[in-house]
Amino acid sequence: METLRIVMTLSLFVVIFILVQTDRVERGLAMIGGAILFLLLGWMFDFYILEEAFEAIYFDSLALLFGMSLISNVLYRSGLFHDLAFRAVRYSQGNRLLILTILILATYAASLCFNNLSVMVIVLPLTLVLCQSLAMPAAPLVAAELIASNLGGASTLVGDFPNMIIGSVARLHFDDFIGGMMVPCLVLLAVLLVHFQKYASGSASKGLDMDAIHQALAQLSPQHTSADKIVVDSYLFKVGGWGFILSLLGFFLAKPLGILPAMISLLAGLAMLFWGRIPREGFFSAMSGGDLLFFLGLFVMVGGLQAAGVLELFHAVIVTLGGNQTTTTLVVLMWLAGIVTPLFNAGPTTALLIPVVKGMSGDFSGDAIWWALSLGVLAGSSATLSGATAGPVVASTMARYAREMSRDRPMVGEVLDFHGYLQWGIPVSLLFLMLSTVYITFIAM
Repeated sequence: METLRIVMTLSLFVVIFILVQTDRVERGLAMIGGAILFLLLGWMFDFYILEEAFEAIYFDSLALLFGMSLISNVLYRSGLFHDLAFRAVRYSQGNRLLILTILILATYAASLCFNNLSVMVIVLPLTLVLCQSLAMPAAPLVAAELIASNLGGASTLVGDFPNMIIGSVARLHFDDFIGGMMVPCLVLLAVLLVHFQKYASGSASKGLDMDAIHQALAQLSPQHTSADKIVVDSYLFKVGGWGFILSLLGFFLAKPLGILPAMISLLAGLAMLFWGRIPREGFFSAMSGGDLLFFLGLFVMVGGLQAAGVLELFHAVIVTLGGNQTTTTLVVLMWLAGIVTPLFNAGPTTALLIPVVKGMSGDFSGDAIWWALSLGVLAGSSATLSGATAGPVVASTMARYAREMSRDRPMVGEVLDFHGYLQWGIPVSLLFLMLSTVYITFIAM
């Protein structure tokens, strides 16, 4: 009976993810449907009940996602991101290497606290126009930006959803992630810059076309552009800015005050709903409603896998390969996360492995086991285009922009697709895993 439960639940989990990855069903609805099917299987075979499903949901993680999504939405609608991007590009003055460095660093910095997809939506059109203006291949730079966005998200508690899950389960705070994850991520960022600098070699064949860049921004967000400058909504900037600053302050004070970061994020999100002038029809997307449904269903499904005994197999693999050696076990966990993440995406992989890691965490001192999981997911999410949520969206958006821009002038550089991305993603992912192995070995000593 146990074998049957394992086969059925694991098969259902894989089928749901195939539907999601192929875009045949809306991802949020697919996961809610999968959760309902898991509950039905649990009821029919008496291994998973509604109370267990409720306990499997990490509400703290959902609260973090809710609040940070709303702050990001208000600042996005203010035009702040557009203005900063335009200023950074103008500062480069057409220097290829400087442009690559600025865009990668800016993407990393913005992704420290804001949704990766929102960051890439701003950076992408600017990158395409710049590459066209300077006769520079676009695909490598976009790939580097995607990886930099993953690095930024992995550096902090609120940068991406995997860390939100880890922080909620392990009761880690904002400063814990700064101390445990930002240093290795900055080292990996330096490696990324060195690895991609060859694509910016040579001098620009012509000057920077700021009019074309301004036009691209105008097409992206006409409400934020005037004839010769970027327009920032001062009210939304103040509301979103204060919400962001007070949230960060709250995150830093949460640990000494004994407050959950999720509570701070939830209150900030509610404040954005009240003062952020979010259009009524835009409430659902502003709070990342699709993602909230997706992870709500995912948590219930992972709880079902745990109840069926599937996750015990992952635990057995890690312990067997680790050979009861602390450092080896952590490295095995990290590499396993790096291998699984390209298949299931960063957030689902974290949710899948969290119960396993939580069960093992009592055998390890310190927080190294959580950093091993986070670094493994980071490396895996950078390996393929579908490893992180922003990847497929960026690829389709890039193809659309390339078609529109090539009507007037030929587009330089190939369009980014799944197979093309592998030539950058796989080597970088392996580099990340090898360097992270050194880091985990060092802190586990």
